[in-house]
Amino acid sequence: MPSSASSSSSSSLYIIGARAPDAALDGGDTDDDASGGGALSRPVAERFASSFLTQESLDALCRKYGVPDQFKAILPAGHHRACSPPPPGAVCVYAQALEAGMRVPLHGFFCEVLAHFGVAPSQIAPNGWRVMAGFLVLCHFAGVPPSLAVFRHFFSLCAHKLKGWYWFRGKDSAGALIKGLPLSLKGWKEGFFFLRSPTPWPCPVKWGEPSKVSTAEPVLTREEQIRATKLLRVHGAAVDLKTCLSESNLAAAMATGSPRPPPPPPSPRTASTAKGMDPSVYDMMKSLRAAKAAQALGEKVTAKSEPGSDTPLSGTKRKLADDATKQGLPRHEPSTPLDHAHGSSSGAAPPGFSTQRASKSSVRDHDPVPKPRHTPDLPDGGDTAGWEAARRMLQSIVAPSRERAFSAAKPSDVIESSFVTMLEAANCVSFSLGYALELEEKLAAREREADALRRELTEAKAELAGARKASAGEARSARAAALEEYLGSTEHMLRQAKHALAGYERGMEHMKRAALRRYPHLDPEQLVVPPDGGGP
Repeated sequence: MPSSASSSSSSSLYIIGARAPDAALDGGDTDDDASGGGALSRPVAERFASSFLTQESLDALCRKYGVPDQFKAILPAGHHRACSPPPPGAVCVYAQALEAGMRVPLHGFFCEVLAHFGVAPSQIAPNGWRVMAGFLVLCHFAGVPPSLAVFRHFFSLCAHKLKGWYWFRGKDSAGALIKGLPLSLKGWKEGFFFLRSPTPWPCPVKWGEPSKVSTAEPVLTREEQIRATKLLRVHGAAVDLKTCLSESNLAAAMATGSPRPPPPPPSPRTASTAKGMDPSVYDMMKSLRAAKAAQALGEKVTAKSEPGSDTPLSGTKRKLADDATKQGLPRHEPSTPLDHAHGSSSGAAPPGFSTQRASKSSVRDHDPVPKPRHTPDLPDGGDTAGWEAARRMLQSIVAPSRERAFSAAKPSDVIESSFVTMLEAANCVSFSLGYALELEEKLAAREREADALRRELTEAKAELAGARKASAGEARSARAAALEEYLGSTEHMLRQAKHALAGYERGMEHMKRAALRRYPHLDPEQLVVPPDGGGP
């Protein structure tokens, strides 16, 4: 990736505003499609008509790239363009996208990438399909499940010089995984057709535009960081796509995943809340997790303030500082909430407290925690009864041993001890909320897996019922054919002849007995009736 692209913006969406001298900057398309060279408007993309003229050419193309028979290729009719809304149940496909590694039915990873950026398959240039297919093959041979976050860690979405088309470029900062993208692709924008599916497509079918959120830099989890490191370690140097994207490699990689529908878009309200959890608590939980993840990477992050308060939650800072001290690193004491609110140093007395040391008698005779000089917003119009009741309630929950320790300590030490306890409690709350969020995410994943298994079970039952019905029909047809064949066979004729002969002999015996009773003088040997009914 050119250095100018990597340093120009922190966003992963790169919009090309002028014609680039290097063909790789626009996805490998060097056709002179426009004279201006800048980002062109939508009507310019509508000028490209399909170059396919016969249905036979489409059918041959589908057979070449193994498109199943249940998918029907359709010639673009009338004013249909690649950016036009497709026919019902269809999606636009480029011939060079199939050559680049796109396969039908779409792999689940392809569907996830398209659904995340909100673009249709026809918006991805052939080199974009090469990058996605190459990443899928590399993940397969490294034994790493393909992940959208890991893919976005290595590649950024780039806009084509013609508005509406996109491709993917590797990030120098993440490390090079692939190389060998074609620098020149001729006529790929005209080589499109529509492909109708018997089931709904698990990806967008109409042209869209990626949002800023979808193109933001991803934050990898620990597991995803391990996957990214393993990809770089297993493959070493960048892999050439010319040798990577062979038919055998693509077939092996595609066999490891099946198309699945993307998760439904979250609603504005329920997207940030978990089941049975208050929205504000859920938002605070997410902010605490983000702060801990950023601090783990060595960043300086200020935790989100509690709603309606100017005091930030800095419990994770204190925990990190204690860990750094144990490891022999320089410790940076976090500033207290009072420091943030009033600008005082950690060693100064907080507002409302005297800097003079209290005597032991005053500490014993009075409260273990000194009363503030000013009590703003007193309840009941300034009456201190409410404050006294609150003080007595808090004092009643302090253990006697802790109360004696407080009495013998300075007020500043009491405040410091209380603050450390609050920080420890905040750490426990942060861990509990983070663990609750992880459980919620696992539960949602399990529910999605259960839904997928239920759908597969329903489909399997339907296929089994169809197979049983077809098997019963085939059995009836086989029985009828076997009967018809048997009736015309020599064996059947022989059995009929034997049966007829036995009947003839029985009839002759009955006839002789009847004739001899009536005419005893007759010779039995002369009483013969030929089988054909003629005379002797």
